[in-house]
Parts: sequence; structure tokens; C-alpha cells
Amino acid sequence: MKKAIALFMVAAVATGAAFAATTYKIKVATWHAPDHPISKGLMKFKELAEAKSGGKIQVQLYPNSQLGPEDSYIDSVKKGNVEMGITGTLMGRDVPVINIGELPFLFDGWDHAHKVFFGPIGQDMVAPLPQKAGVRNLAFFADGFRVISSNTDLTSFEKLKGMRLRVPNTPVYVEMTKGFGANPITLPFSEVFTAIEQKVVDGQENPAATIRSSRFYEVQKQILDSKHMFSPRLLLINERLYQSMPAELQKAVSDAAKEAAEYQWSISVESEKADMDFMQAQGTKITEPDAAFKAKLRASQKGMYEWFFNKYPDAKPYYDRINAAQ
Repeated sequence: MKKAIALFMVAAVATGAAFAATTYKIKVATWHAPDHPISKGLMKFKELAEAKSGGKIQVQLYPNSQLGPEDSYIDSVKKGNVEMGITGTLMGRDVPVINIGELPFLFDGWDHAHKVFFGPIGQDMVAPLPQKAGVRNLAFFADGFRVISSNTDLTSFEKLKGMRLRVPNTPVYVEMTKGFGANPITLPFSEVFTAIEQKVVDGQENPAATIRSSRFYEVQKQILDSKHMFSPRLLLINERLYQSMPAELQKAVSDAAKEAAEYQWSISVESEKADMDFMQAQGTKITEPDAAFKAKLRASQKGMYEWFFNKYPDAKPYYDRINAAQ
């Protein structure tokens, strides 16, 4: 009997030691270029997660759509084939209220957006994800305010009419583009450069950092500084993987993500003007819409808002909370 107890204790200690020694190898996918602020934020996450876990978490980054387009690798994160990934309001397919994060002209500036996504509003938006989609949002990163690049100058609202504008394949973007009077062309991000170069599209819209890091300015020399939308990004982890981690490693990965997100937002704010200045120096013409132009851009989204709240009535309280957070 004593021998059996002794063997049991040895086995328990061995099992505990093996569990403690487990190394979690985490692949993180994104479509962003390696020098984009999102990718730099992921590099910071890697550094922090590995340090805080004492090397028990090993992070490998896959930028530039190396693991496929966004919808493909996020599906893999849900299934657990890829451990983590960056995404946006694509997750609105699982939790519709997340779509509100990219409504046109919703945020007054970086501070307003930070207050929303780093506070209880942002946390409430993503709380259903583990149950609904099998993923957990560790932190909100930021792509920033979006602008429009084009083959021709966009000096008036009327010049948007009929423009073939590439947008992500999400309903809010499609309806927004229709409001502008343009024709939405949905393409994976990895195909955008070629589509511009071959004139399959007349323009595209993205934050300045993305236009610079993906070198779209080489094939389009006009930018409308519309700031028509703010794009948050979710840093997702497979929920089964997260729950398999001991508490101290859950804390390590969560804390690393939050700290990396603060860093990522700070460099995104800094890069916004620098990226526009850089592209202007490369021969890109930057058009700043005047007050009348801005008013027409905003007014064009009345139908989009009506469509949105008819489709997603549960999002209205979030809209009111976001406006109250200014």
C-alpha cells in the first residue's frame, strides 16, 4: 500500500513537472506588412509574451497574408489550426454589434476611439466571442483613420460618383461606398496592389500607414484625406488554447497583449502624419476636404445608418454609449 502511494506521488509530481514545462507555440497571422504599426505591435506582443512567460510561450509572426487572406486565417483561428490572428469587423458575422466599431464618422479623434475600445464599451462588444465564435479578444489594436487613394484627384464630393472603390467584404463598407455614390468592389487585401496597377479598380481606402507600408502610393498618386472611418483591430486567440493554459500563462499572454496594444496605438498616432508627409514627398497629392465637402461626406451616410440600425437594432445602445463617451 505504501509502495502504491509512493508511486502515485511520484507520478503526480512528474505530471505536474511536465505540465509546468509545457511550451505553447503560437502562430499569429495578419495581412499587414512587416513595417506597419500593427506588425510592430505584434513584435512587441511577441517580446512581452515570451518574457512574461519565462519562455513558455513562443510566438511566431506571419505578416503579409502569409497564412492566407483574413477570412481564411481567422477561420483557422476559430478551429485552432492557427493560434492567433488580427482581424477587424469581420467578427461582426458572429457578434453583429462588433460592426458598429467601423461606422463612418463615428469617432471624433484618437482619444475618443481609445476611450471606447480600451474601456467597458469595447469589452462589452467582444464579450460574446468565446461562446459565439470560439475565440477571445485579448486587446484592441488600431489601424487608424481611413483615407481614399485614387487614380484621379478627388477635389469634390461629386467626383466620387461612379468610382470603382475597393473595400473589404463587409456590409458596412459596401453600404458606405454606395452612400458616396461610388461602386464597391470587394477584394482580398492581398489582391489590392495588382487591382490598382491593372486598373481593375479606380481607388481604394485604407489608413495612411497601410497605403505607405503596402506601397499603394507607387501606383496611385492622389489621396483624399477623408478620415471617413476609424478601424479598430482585434487581437484574437483560440479560446480552447487559452483555456488550456495555466492561470499564470493566461495572465502573461493577456498582460502582454494589453501592453502591446498601448504601444501599438501610440506609434499609430505618431505615424499618421509622418506617413502622409512621406507620401507627399514621393509625389502624392493630398487633398484636404473643405467644410462643405466634409458635410456632404457625412450627409451621404444617412441611408447607411438607417440600413445599419434596421439590420442591427441591438447596436443602437452601443452607438449612444459611444457618442456619450466623447
